[in-house]
Amino acid sequence: MRCLSLLAPLLALASCASQPSARIGTLEIVARAPAYGGTVFEGGGAYEAVTAVAHLASGDAEVLVLQPTDALKKSGVLLIEAAGADGRLLARMANDGDARHERADSAGNGFTMRRGHALVSVKVSNPQQLREAALLLQRQYLPDATLAIGGGQGGHLLRDMVKDGLNRSPAGHKVFDGALVMMTGAGEQFPFTYGPAKDPVSGRTDGIFARCSATATCPKLIHLDSTNDFWQARAALVATGGTSRDIAMPDAVRAYLISSTQHFYADRPVQADCRHPNNPARQSPVVRVMLDHLVAWTRGGKAPPPSRYPLLADSMLTKADPDSVGFPDLRALGISHPEGLGGQGPYPLLVPMADVDGHDIAGIRLPEIEVPLATHAGWNLRRGRANPPPLCGPNGLLVPFSATPRKGDPRRAISQRYPSRIEYAKAVALSARALRDQGLLLQEDVDRYIERARRETRVP
Repeated sequence: MRCLSLLAPLLALASCASQPSARIGTLEIVARAPAYGGTVFEGGGAYEAVTAVAHLASGDAEVLVLQPTDALKKSGVLLIEAAGADGRLLARMANDGDARHERADSAGNGFTMRRGHALVSVKVSNPQQLREAALLLQRQYLPDATLAIGGGQGGHLLRDMVKDGLNRSPAGHKVFDGALVMMTGAGEQFPFTYGPAKDPVSGRTDGIFARCSATATCPKLIHLDSTNDFWQARAALVATGGTSRDIAMPDAVRAYLISSTQHFYADRPVQADCRHPNNPARQSPVVRVMLDHLVAWTRGGKAPPPSRYPLLADSMLTKADPDSVGFPDLRALGISHPEGLGGQGPYPLLVPMADVDGHDIAGIRLPEIEVPLATHAGWNLRRGRANPPPLCGPNGLLVPFSATPRKGDPRRAISQRYPSRIEYAKAVALSARALRDQGLLLQEDVDRYIERARRETRVP
């Protein structure tokens, strides 16, 4: 009896200690298998794929974990991607691969694997479910840093999670140390800005970082948008909140426009339901360098380069009509600029200003935009007889330059820009190295741009 009386308090303590874990949920491992056909990545070694189900208070969630098989190869960074309606995007956007993990060629350039990061994809439907899944995965894998990744709808989930104050754990710590939000625009509901802004429609004052700022649980956050997100997802509201001025970004936020790109890049220019071929300019070089910055920022406090986002103060945000944007007149080539878009909704539609080639002046201008062989735009027009024609969803536009001057085309021809392929390659090298020196491009991508330029057949 004396032993039982001593044991009872210990059992009670053990029961109390287990309750938080029960609230967090359990992770059921369904299967383990070699990933990427057993490919061994320099830096990260071989990877395994762990298929699991997270049993959470808010509902079950499908989980896929891609991690190094050798514990000594692990970076200690847990990348948790909120896979919304757009599916798993990081494998494409960081690795130039695809969402499959069985085949070697799905790894693309293997960027995240070469870094030794654990990449977790979680199919979630709401911010609370994402929070619970993150807490469970942290308990399972004990990372040094946990970063949230979200593109498209997944990015909206991340923003809502932070806005609702859910980046605070039960113990009062940050759930996510950092977050990478990709191609989300401003969302559908106020607040749109990270810093506080007064909504000109409702009169309310709020900001996405308002609640986490009050509890010191805001993640270090990098926000990336394409040009298409300005045309289709009101991304200008991230900067203005619908007011007539720019709203200051919090110190823990960086925002960048990936200039003259569509929502997510196309593998090749095709028309599909659009009037013109879509835009193959890639965002992945920016995603790679920003992932490295986010890791360094959360682990050691080294901040990324200053934001590069169109602002009213810089006159880089403008009305969407062709005269205000400054897009070249290409009607002789059968290409008309979007019309009739400015009066939709209670907030003004503002888009990036363009240069004489039709490229965004603001933002991160990668070498295919800074040293172009075509006009790349973030918008396209849908086929059909509607007048004016509606925008063609997430698709951008590609209009190649002529090899030699042609009538009706105000843009300089390739022969007028680059006397030879070697001169073109030199210009690409200068552009790529300048971005590298500004912290906006990795050396491996500098090398890729230069090598492609040397083999570019459009320049004789």
